[in-house]
Amino acid sequence: MANVFDYIKWRGDLSFEQSPLNEIDALIFCELSYIFFEGIVPENPDEGYVTLAEAAEVFFERNAGLDEIRLGELVPKEIVPLFRMAASSKRFSEIPLAHFVNVIDDETVEQFSAISFFPDDDSIFIAYRGTDDSITGWREDFRMAFLTPVPAQNRAEEYLLRASEGAKTIYIGGHSKGGNLALWAAMNSPDEIAERIEKIYNFDGPGFLDDIWEGAHYERITHKISTVIPTGSIVGLLLKYDKHYRVTKSSAKNYLHQHDALTWEVEGVEFVCDEDVAPDVKRANEMVGKWIYSMEPDDRRAFVEGFFDILCSTSAKTVTDLAENRSAVIKAFSNIEPETKQALMSGVKFFLGEGKSAITESSRELLKKKPEDESAKAEPIKAPVKKVVKKVPVRKAVPKRRHHSAIQRMNKESLYRARKIIKK
Repeated sequence: MANVFDYIKWRGDLSFEQSPLNEIDALIFCELSYIFFEGIVPENPDEGYVTLAEAAEVFFERNAGLDEIRLGELVPKEIVPLFRMAASSKRFSEIPLAHFVNVIDDETVEQFSAISFFPDDDSIFIAYRGTDDSITGWREDFRMAFLTPVPAQNRAEEYLLRASEGAKTIYIGGHSKGGNLALWAAMNSPDEIAERIEKIYNFDGPGFLDDIWEGAHYERITHKISTVIPTGSIVGLLLKYDKHYRVTKSSAKNYLHQHDALTWEVEGVEFVCDEDVAPDVKRANEMVGKWIYSMEPDDRRAFVEGFFDILCSTSAKTVTDLAENRSAVIKAFSNIEPETKQALMSGVKFFLGEGKSAITESSRELLKKKPEDESAKAEPIKAPVKKVVKKVPVRKAVPKRRHHSAIQRMNKESLYRARKIIKK
């Protein structure tokens, strides 16, 4: 099945004037936000713009000596060839880029990055980056379980105000955490900006701690939101999420790998739709939800902070650092302080308890007898009966022989008694 690479091959020769922006273009912009544009794309619009082709030329020259350009342990490496292909196409090569911001602050626990694309003279597409390779970014993500808003959400709101100045039409979006930031920025924007927002793209982004989907801020933009998640969505169903989502098929079999949007199936200018999220994914989501919301906020905080304090004690700054020095991670966990250990153990025990309960409930649901329809009554299923009949002679072979011997003995005794009676 086709994906975004096939889309560029098919659509790459058409300008945005010939074919307006669609959801596949939006995903490509959001995926390109993971590229390291430091020193390439200016933050201040007064410094001018660079085209995607110009940015790609500098980026690949800068990394010319590398056998493979990696963006991090958990960031798909296929984004780099996507960048190269898009920058070589007529459709994307001349698009101006500006307002690149990248902030990683260990003290405030903030990871934020965004970039702006200009498909035409009147519109802007703001792409918020998802979680990068930094431990700080992952720590901020986990803090969403007990804190609203997190620093990146506030900065996303500020970025929208600044970057959208002068644009008649605004598109915003993001993948993973970036989708969450796009929703937050749109919902908390002034009316004047909200009116200019044409579309908000949320690609498998997590929900929010509080149920904001019932508020007035959400109602004014609900018709502009396009939330897309894969069949095996894990991230997109975390916390309290928007129930108005569409499900797309993915070429990845592993549910975790389906979070990689480059595996999503594409047909024309749309994603290939699936009926709904996989049933076992929904059950897992319910289990995690029970765990999060049944714990007190202070317990959630203690669990998250304790876990990341251990990771930070290794002096690692990124997930890549952790992967390359696993012995330091093992040592850090073996030297846990009593208070931290207690917080972690409490969280784990609570999770296992809620997980067991959720699994039990799911099993009961599966074992419940469903009402038979008319066709089932008219044609009863006979296959299980045939299987039982086939197994009976094998399992009952010995008892049957014993039963046969007993009958023979009863017949001999009856014959003996009959002869005695006749003699009398």
